[in-house]
Amino acid sequence: MSISHDDSLIIRTWYEIAANALTARASDIHIEPSNLGTLVRIRVDGLLNVQSQHSAELHERLITRIKILARLDIAEKRIPQDGRLCIGLDFSSPDIDCRVSILPTLYGEKAVIRILPNRLEELSLEHIGLLPEQMAILHKALSQPNGLILVTGPTGSGKTRTLYSCLRKLNQTHRNLCSIEDPIEIRLPGVNQVAYHPRAGLDFPVIIKALLRQDPDVIMIGEIRDSATANLAIQAAQTGHLVLSTLHTRNARGALARLKSLGVDQESIESCLHSVSSQRLIRKLCGDCKPAMNARSSELCKTCKGSRYFGRLGVHEVLSAQHLLDPSLPHISMRDAGLCKVIEGLIDNASLDAEVSIWH
Repeated sequence: MSISHDDSLIIRTWYEIAANALTARASDIHIEPSNLGTLVRIRVDGLLNVQSQHSAELHERLITRIKILARLDIAEKRIPQDGRLCIGLDFSSPDIDCRVSILPTLYGEKAVIRILPNRLEELSLEHIGLLPEQMAILHKALSQPNGLILVTGPTGSGKTRTLYSCLRKLNQTHRNLCSIEDPIEIRLPGVNQVAYHPRAGLDFPVIIKALLRQDPDVIMIGEIRDSATANLAIQAAQTGHLVLSTLHTRNARGALARLKSLGVDQESIESCLHSVSSQRLIRKLCGDCKPAMNARSSELCKTCKGSRYFGRLGVHEVLSAQHLLDPSLPHISMRDAGLCKVIEGLIDNASLDAEVSIWH
């Protein structure tokens, strides 16, 4: 079957969008319709910026191409759709998994493609920005045979990567590791990963109950979002399982109030909660920049293109069970942890203030 000129144009356009996004280290690609045409934006180090613009006539065919790759219904344009696709740019590198979200808007369907990490070696507790004292608390919690470990923070703060790093630390042949995810973002060899699928009757409580009959040692729950999930997670943690999960709270100590609001009593919390961490992702200063030199030179840094930032770094607050029960005990706050990174020259005060002061 031959490919028409129009098809070839769409295939090439999508390839260029994906290739440019990967080169720029983007985490997300936004393909947005408007009355003037199609706008392609990419999110790099937490900020969206324009990548390219295309004619309105090209938009529908580009969305159709993405739907085909993600195995979505190309005829359905009235409701949101979610899927996955792979970006395979050449034969020398592995395909990169992406999560696809399609949403109907005023001027047509918008697509957001989340580019998922594909290097398992990046999923390491040593690479997420923990200070040595914080690492010690988390290691102690992970060494327990049962109980609950929580990671908190707003959307996009790196909670899922922290959970995956914990799973990778625990992933040994003598343990049965299971996860419930919405959706499955990274495929982890050795972990039995189950996707949240409420339309098929697979919500968190149903899956947790099923997993408890699968002889698990460790259970990762993508998010505790309702009373049923919270109480089942506590029950699992109290009956010989190590449970890891996330909560949306402003800070680590806020996890206690959140669990109580979901119907978990104080005694149950005290009996099984080992640690709670809260985190934010802060823009890193470019390691190749020489600000003093650039001030005397018209040449821009080739690494960060003159932005002074390259990548993001996790800044954490980690509380042990003892800290949670006794607020008077000294601990490293998130701001103090961030200031340590400022002193090291990894981040600046402006980026730290922009993230921590808003949410913490």
